[in-house]
Amino acid sequence: MNPHQSLRIALFFSSNPTSAGGVQEHIFHLSQELRKMGHDITIFGPHGNSKKYKNYKPIGYTIQVPLPNGNWTSIQMIQPFINLDKLFTKKKFDILHIHEPYIPILGWQMVNTLQLPKVTTFHAAWDNNSVVSAIDNIVPLFRDKFSERMNAAIFVSRITQKRWAGLCTDTVSQHIIYNAVDRDLFHGVPKKTGARIRLLFLGRIVSRKGIMHLLKAFKMLIPSHPQTQLDIVGSGAEVDNVTYFIKKNHLEKNVKYLGEITGTKRVALYQKADIFCAPYSDEASPLTILEAMSCGCTIVGFQNEAVKESLHSYPFPELLVTQKDVNALAQALKKAITDKQLRKTIYFWSTEESKKYSWSSVASETEKIYHQILKN
Repeated sequence: MNPHQSLRIALFFSSNPTSAGGVQEHIFHLSQELRKMGHDITIFGPHGNSKKYKNYKPIGYTIQVPLPNGNWTSIQMIQPFINLDKLFTKKKFDILHIHEPYIPILGWQMVNTLQLPKVTTFHAAWDNNSVVSAIDNIVPLFRDKFSERMNAAIFVSRITQKRWAGLCTDTVSQHIIYNAVDRDLFHGVPKKTGARIRLLFLGRIVSRKGIMHLLKAFKMLIPSHPQTQLDIVGSGAEVDNVTYFIKKNHLEKNVKYLGEITGTKRVALYQKADIFCAPYSDEASPLTILEAMSCGCTIVGFQNEAVKESLHSYPFPELLVTQKDVNALAQALKKAITDKQLRKTIYFWSTEESKKYSWSSVASETEKIYHQILKN
């Protein structure tokens, strides 16, 4: 196989293309970069507003279901009258790249039935103390069936590999390729030095993202720091609880819920923010952390394995506190709000650190895996 040969690549994912999310951003940027390298890319996924994706073919429909850890996932069912064997043949595609292979049901069908060379990318992970960790002992039960039909597995972080490597025998090559950030869009601008300090939460409004913990911590700060502002961006099952908490505690002057904002409109939010709030749990490799870093934000949040991996050389690790500890989160926020020199130091560190994460590198590493599989 010529390493410079143009490939016909099918990318498949299960997340709702209408919503914002890390998987959706990953598919968008990976497909763009692979096309720049000369490859022919077709994207398959659920019905929805998929205008942002080039050459998108809807083949499924989604049903949203809650998870025990407060997150939501999409079960994807195949559309009537679609024949997977006829749609995915070696005459049409050289390789099939399945994202989120753990999401039922359509992804499972593709892994189990299609004969094309296959690569998969795992995007989900969870913490050791998570309720989801109950499946740790179940994953290996599917190893033989999964591995006999899969050529390579890509994990977006070490913690993701730790959670899913049990699915892979020695016949499946394993690779870690971290998420990335579009630094042409997400880049730092000098922070204004006014009295008002701006905090930003951007993510899905679900309990796993810790939004209610953040609001409780922020409420504790208002009496002594009335000039702070918290902008909340996103959508999800906790929106009603968020708006009720803001109104009940008379926080309207200091907290603004801005709804869901996607695409390039998010850039200005990061650039205006002094502090990015990440009170997350059960993360794999949060893109919002990389985007905030690239824009020079100080990051304050809860410790989890994915955040510690992304911020392994963070100059002020004390800003990452024990999960669900609202008092500790409030104290970390207070430190970041009151210490201008700390924020300045982090600005230079984070904008430099984020240079390590580029989508062109992600695409190049992924392409090498494709060619390696086809060569073998």
